[in-house]
Amino acid sequence: MSFPRPLLSRLSLAAILAVAACAAPEQKAPPTPPPPVVETVMPRPPMNAVEEMSIPDKGDDGKYLTPNRGVTNNTALWHVRMALNVAALNCTDARARQQYNQLLAVHRAELAEANAAVERNYGYAYGRTSIAQRERLNTVVYNFFALPPVTKSFCPVAIAVGARLLALPPGQLLPAAPQALTELEKPFQDFYEAYADYLRRLAEWQSRFGGTVTLVVSPTPLPPPPIPPGDAPPQNFAPSVGQVVSDATPPPPPPGDAAAEGAPAVVPTLTPQYEGAPAPQYEGAPAPVAPAAPPPVVPTQPQAEAPKLPLQPVPAPQEP
Repeated sequence: MSFPRPLLSRLSLAAILAVAACAAPEQKAPPTPPPPVVETVMPRPPMNAVEEMSIPDKGDDGKYLTPNRGVTNNTALWHVRMALNVAALNCTDARARQQYNQLLAVHRAELAEANAAVERNYGYAYGRTSIAQRERLNTVVYNFFALPPVTKSFCPVAIAVGARLLALPPGQLLPAAPQALTELEKPFQDFYEAYADYLRRLAEWQSRFGGTVTLVVSPTPLPPPPIPPGDAPPQNFAPSVGQVVSDATPPPPPPGDAAAEGAPAVVPTLTPQYEGAPAPQYEGAPAPVAPAAPPPVVPTQPQAEAPKLPLQPVPAPQEP
């Protein structure tokens, strides 16, 4: 049986079309995604802080330099008292004021001893300028804890620390002071870190869109705050002969210094280093002459004396 040629042609075309219809559809390339949205909003300072604010540098320990660094236990306790005083004045929660007033009454003796020790340290370190030096650092400490952007985060910490210190038995306040001071300072360390991050983000933003801005992104860092003095030696303290010799002996010359190695040995002169300490005596050697005592300090203003820092309770706010 044979088919006409035109019919075979039509059947072949139909078969080809049927096979083509069964083939997989052509894959189309996915559409190109839109470009990412570029953030064009200029970063703002954290916690409603002002722009171009100066923050302190970091120390070797990675923490920002504050007036609370390197303090003795007595100084730490006194700084804790000042921090809680700031909280009593600035925090809206009445517990801050109530706890501060109760702390003054419950731990009055320990606070008085700490104040006397700090006063003694300043007197030993600065002499006749001790009052001015202590008042200067007190002002720095009060201003540190009263930094407005940090008040909101500082107040809850101050209330928690104040409640814990208030619950301590007598005699346990001084050992707890360093840890309490670290906790009270943490909101300010966190703020400085957040502000430094803001400055970094602002610098990046300005590098991309800085043609229309004139902000200063690297303000001058704050100068390091003063460091409180260390503990003064006990009254009537007399150093040992070995300590006097060690303090008076100059350090050895560096190795390889021919000029220093050929120089004659320096014999230290042993003199008393603390007021009231006896001069060391050696057999066969003349006794050193004790230095003349300095003249007594005469106040130039009426009733000028060591600072008296009475602990006054914070009054309750008056109703409008």
